[in-house]
Amino acid sequence: MIRSFNGKTPRIAESAFVSEAAYIVGDVEIGENCSIWPGAVIRADFGKIKIGTNTAVEDNCVIHSGSPSSPDSAGDMAIGD
Repeated sequence: MIRSFNGKTPRIAESAFVSEAAYIVGDVEIGENCSIWPGAVIRADFGKIKIGTNTAVEDNCVIHSGSPSSPDSAGDMAIGD
């Protein structure tokens, strides 16, 4: 499932594979030749998440950007590239 959140819509390269059983929401960018497998959750409801070229997000992984109200906030996140 691919969803917008707070006016931000995931941007997914045409060459990327995204399983219909994955959940992608918010300010997410998925690069060329990536693969997102069943059960993966990529949730960018606070900060941006960028998945770089040729990166695989395997089954049941959860990637969530940090909350701006949390003192240990991770903020924006990049994986790959």
